[in-house]
Parts: sequence; structure tokens; C-alpha cells
Amino acid sequence: MVREIFKTDKNIDSRASVALYVYFISYICYLFFYRVYDDMDIAFIFKPIIVPSIAFAYFFISKSPKIYLNLSLFLVIFFADNLILLEEQDLKVFSTYLYLIAIGILFYYVIVDSQLFKKNQFLKKNFKYFIISYLVLVILYKVASMTLNVEFKEFFVVIGYIVMFLMVLILSIYNALRFKSIASRFLLLTILCLFFSDVFIALNKYYSKNDLFIYISCIIEIPTYYFLLKYLLHREK
Repeated sequence: MVREIFKTDKNIDSRASVALYVYFISYICYLFFYRVYDDMDIAFIFKPIIVPSIAFAYFFISKSPKIYLNLSLFLVIFFADNLILLEEQDLKVFSTYLYLIAIGILFYYVIVDSQLFKKNQFLKKNFKYFIISYLVLVILYKVASMTLNVEFKEFFVVIGYIVMFLMVLILSIYNALRFKSIASRFLLLTILCLFFSDVFIALNKYYSKNDLFIYISCIIEIPTYYFLLKYLLHREK
């Protein structure tokens, strides 16, 4: 199983190989300086390299003509990852919206992969518009709160993200067990990495200060976007 997860194509573009090496090196350096050494200045040097390197690897490997949504996914994650590290509250809130968009795209993918709407062509064709409408309503509500002095509850956005994340997790488990495809396994690994890395960070921050939790979280977090890359590539096959 481990060999299958980290198996690489011998005919892979050399530029993609370099991008993957850059990804792992930059991610390890970022986590070391940010989580272990606690040096934000140096961590900020490596953080902006992580997502672009995996996006470049996807661009060089993918043979699909429809790559724009996936590249948009990487773009959204890039801004969300980097904005959340800044100290300004407004930027942190905005990064939450971006994460909501990213998980919304994955939610759309996992719904299509599950074939739950296979017998209902209307839902199959229009489900993506429901997701887009939801995200647009959230943004419009935020704009209204700024211009009309309406109180905006970021709490509801966070709850929406959590609910959608759990739905993606549940459907990923369902797809992996039912279809047993390589793509579904990689998406499940991606979601589990995100989930458990956050769990260990929360344990360290709120329950028991223990460096072991930080180290475990770092180890789990490193392959997250690599698994996402493998999911997107296998999904295109």
C-alpha cells in the first residue's frame, strides 16, 4: 500500500519531478521553522512555495484539457494558506471564505465521484450551481454587513465549512469502500491528513502541551497536497 501511495511514473516530466522535490523540501522547512523552531520570519519564506510547487507539478503531469478548475483550486488554497498566517483579523476571516470555496470544489468532486445523482440528471447537471449559489450568498451577506451595518456572523461560515468538510470526509470513506478506486483512496488520505493534523495541533494547544503532538502533526501534514495532487491526476484517468 505504501509503495502504491508514493509510486511515481518513470516517464514523469523532469520539471514535475523538480517541483515535487521543491514541494517536500519547502514544506518540511516551513513546518520546522513555524511549528518547531517558532520563527515566523523564516517560515514565511518557505510557505508561499508549497502550493505553487504542487500546482506546477500538476500542470506538467496532467494530460486533461480541463485543468482550469483544478488550478483554480490550488490558487484558492494558496491564498487561504498564506492569508491565515497574517495577524490581521479581516484577512484571517477572508481566508476562511477561501477555504470554504476550496472545500466546496472538493465537495462537488466527491458528489460526482459517488454517483449519488446518477439517476437524477437535473441534480447531476445543476449541483455545481447550488454550491456556487451558496458561496455567492455568503459573500453577498458579508458585503451587506459592511455597507448596511448588518451584523455578520463569521460563526456561520465556519460552521458551513465544518459541515461541508465532514460531508467530504463521509463521502470519501463511502467512495473508497464502494468503488475502491485509487483516486478515492487518495482523496480519503488527503482529508484524513487535514483532519488528524488539526486534531494533534488542537490537542497540543488546548489540552496538553506536548512537543510530540507537534511532531506527529507535522509528519501527517507534509504529504497532504501530494495526496491531493495524486487524487486529481487519478481522477482524470
